[in-house]
Amino acid sequence: KAVVSTQSGHYGRASKGSLLGDLASMALDRFSSADDIQDFIEEHLTEGVKSDASAAAEEAQALAKGWCDDGCTSSTARFLEGIFGHMNGGGCDDASEFCGECQSRAASYFARNQLPCCIEKVVRRGIVAYDYVIANYSEALESYGAAVGSGLSASGLAEAKAIRDRVVEEFGCVSAVYSANRPECA
Repeated sequence: KAVVSTQSGHYGRASKGSLLGDLASMALDRFSSADDIQDFIEEHLTEGVKSDASAAAEEAQALAKGWCDDGCTSSTARFLEGIFGHMNGGGCDDASEFCGECQSRAASYFARNQLPCCIEKVVRRGIVAYDYVIANYSEALESYGAAVGSGLSASGLAEAKAIRDRVVEEFGCVSAVYSANRPECA
């Protein structure tokens, strides 16, 4: 523990002003023991959160069982191999930068290949779960975000905002391809 704490502290000081350096420093200032972490979790883990987490775990288990029972692994692997091979064959060599060439290549693949319903079912459940979290926890999430943001340096905050903006942009491109090519599933 002492070695990790010393190394983390050194990283936080050496990287001060960066997002990760600021977060490391904040964590070290807040947590100095396992008891501190446990206290933090207990402070924020309400009965509602526990109940929702339990329901989410049950839903994930049922989804995984259905995935296996329906033989989704093979069809999904074939689809993913095909789309990534197609994307890579056209100048898209880094799918983390989806907007642009990767988006165009993915869209052209979808023109000839339907997203397996197995994947569609997981995506739909993920969207429902995301909507539930936003509807029920957005106030708490905004509060946590503000608390973290207030502890960041100006450069760390700018880095966090740049990352958020890039993720939002990339997600928009992925969402556009997905929305234009949703399969008809029973």
